Amino acid sequence: MDEGSRKRAVEKAYDLGAQYVTTWWGCAQSTFCATIGALRSVGIELITPELEEEIFPGLVGLSGGCGNMNVGSCGAITGASFAVSLAAGIKRSDQLRDKDHRWIAFDAVAETIGQRFLEAYGGLRCRDVTWSRFGKQYDSWDPAAKEEFGKDELARGCVTNARDYPCTIPRTAAWAVEAILHILERPKTLEQIKRDHQLE
Repeated sequence: MDEGSRKRAVEKAYDLGAQYVTTWWGCAQSTFCATIGALRSVGIELITPELEEEIFPGLVGLSGGCGNMNVGSCGAITGASFAVSLAAGIKRSDQLRDKDHRWIAFDAVAETIGQRFLEAYGGLRCRDVTWSRFGKQYDSWDPAAKEEFGKDELARGCVTNARDYPCTIPRTAAWAVEAILHILERPKTLEQIKRDHQLE
């Protein structure tokens, strides 16, 4: 893929991520759909729109640190990791032939989204992200705290200036697009994985 198309895909991920935050207010589904939509905008259809619609309900409950509890993995990393793992393309038949195929998907997620999250937020949990960004954690079940979180997001320009302000959902969707483009251009092989992880 040429650099212009790559740049357009990443910018589209930022734009869709910011749009979907205000549409669905859920990090897992917003990040996943922004990633898929950005790739589709440059001619890469990781999944069909129909399959995306079927997957969507499964992502909703994974937002907000799993069930909006704030203690699990951030929904943005969950949605992005789902997309990255899809791009890695490990099927049941691959796993049945050799279970070590799973390491291709493990590396695809850990070396991209996982590593960037650790560097940016110091952890993978919803609480790690809000603490890193705002210096506090929010109880999403408390209406006043939920309102405070929304105001904090808007005050920092998250949804109005997603490319310049590191809002988690648009930023993570952009990271996922970068990771997927790399995976599609330079996929790892089982032999490489076995060598890298000393699995033989």
